[in-house]
Amino acid sequence: MDSNQFYEQLLNLDSNWDISDVKIDMEQLLVEVHLCYNSKEGLCPFEGILSPIYDYAPVRRWRHLDTMEYQTYLVCRIPRVINSEGKVSTISVPWSDFSDRYTYRFASAVIELLQYTKNQTKTAFFFKTSFDVVNQIMNKAVNRGLRYRLEHESDKKIDSIGIDEKSYQKGHQYCTILTDATNKRILEVVADRTKEASKKVLDSGLSETQKSAIKVVTGDMWEAYQNTVKEQLPKATYVLDRFHLVKYLNEAIDKTRRAEVKEHPILKNSRFVLLKNPENLLQKQAALFNIISKGNYMVSQAYKIKEDFRALFGQIDSTHAMVILENWFFSTKGYAIEPIIKVVEMFKRHKHAIANSLSHPDSNAYAERMNGSIQELKVVARGFRNIQNFRIAILFHHGKLNLYPTLNFL
Repeated sequence: MDSNQFYEQLLNLDSNWDISDVKIDMEQLLVEVHLCYNSKEGLCPFEGILSPIYDYAPVRRWRHLDTMEYQTYLVCRIPRVINSEGKVSTISVPWSDFSDRYTYRFASAVIELLQYTKNQTKTAFFFKTSFDVVNQIMNKAVNRGLRYRLEHESDKKIDSIGIDEKSYQKGHQYCTILTDATNKRILEVVADRTKEASKKVLDSGLSETQKSAIKVVTGDMWEAYQNTVKEQLPKATYVLDRFHLVKYLNEAIDKTRRAEVKEHPILKNSRFVLLKNPENLLQKQAALFNIISKGNYMVSQAYKIKEDFRALFGQIDSTHAMVILENWFFSTKGYAIEPIIKVVEMFKRHKHAIANSLSHPDSNAYAERMNGSIQELKVVARGFRNIQNFRIAILFHHGKLNLYPTLNFL
């Protein structure tokens, strides 16, 4: 078997294509596989019918998978056809998209390695190509996956979604992230966290069929999110995330501790002792916690208020939840702890959504886990210059999209 026959078998070309030559550069570690079109007709991309060959386009090269340690390129002059209207156009080739300078298989290999490394620079270095090529492959993969989702998954059942914010640059540069809690994936990412951004993320990430089926939306107290959900998804229940609610109380506890630490030095190294769940404390931490919890400190009272609130979760319905929430509000009146008072007043403004949280099993836990994974992307990439690059990275790694090109070239 000579080299032409070898590559004919590897490339598995259809009968319209032949290998005219294989050039091997031993010094540059380079292989060029020269292809030629052997038919007198080609498929017109405009009319979709066979048309006579008019001429041939200039020579083009496509990066392919390496042959051992040799970088391999396909080289060809693509035929152009003339149709019944006299229009001249270049036919498509089975190994690549029209505008690309790499093959489907090369793109698929880049996509696969990107999923492991999460780093475009390292992936480009491995394939001995440019960052721009890897970035283009990544962008095309996401756009291809989103088109497939729109065409084939617009009626996929989604009961529960999460809407959350994430910073992508310093200086309060935020984006809004829509998660599909039912199917554990990210649906869309848009710039900003305004009401307009909230509407855009729902319109882009969900079909009208899916919108009508949403039962639960989990999120935080950001009013732009709540108001948009009320308008766009009137049948859905908005559930405030438990993590965020408890986080507000934990922050109030720490503010109280810092205000008292000068007067009570024992509180100096107790921050994490008071923020951890008691069952997770180490032996020394547990001993310190017992001293503080039994002492006459404002922070001890603040901690008790938080624990009383945590005990409210798991009510049978929002009506019962509202009653015990009002009781909790009343129980906090006897405490003159400024940070706690501020949190309680905020909770009162959102009491209906909080009552939903106390009685509903759904939470924003998946979105919070995704926050950690998204933060990892930021660290590996050493930040993102703009929201578009951030969006592409998130959807590439966490959108569960059909990223790979259709391999007509097998």
